[in-house]
Amino acid sequence: MMVYGIKNCSTVKKALTWFDSHQIRYEFYDLKKDALNEATLTSWFKKLPSHLTWDMLINKSGMTWRNLTDREKKLADKQETAVQLIIEKPTVMKRPLVAIDKKVVSLGFDEAVFKQLFKK
Repeated sequence: MMVYGIKNCSTVKKALTWFDSHQIRYEFYDLKKDALNEATLTSWFKKLPSHLTWDMLINKSGMTWRNLTDREKKLADKQETAVQLIIEKPTVMKRPLVAIDKKVVSLGFDEAVFKQLFKK
């Protein structure tokens, strides 16, 4: 399982703490240190679970979004250009993103969702 996020994000911290307290192993992918590639993003967009839509990968309530130019915000209007936006500004992506076998299973932190996904 891979958890994508940034270390100083409070929501990511909550998720990692939850995983640790439930002894669930994960690898952490720091979006600030390692850029995502187009192939990964495109694959995620195409294979999202039914309860998620591609536009949910953009965090429109975060500081990164608020600091974008109007041109950059327009990129979030279409799936193809949203990939470009996340590559250019990876912290605009909703965090944490949890992927198992390269498929997105969760966005953000919701304890009820985590309990359902990671039942023992």
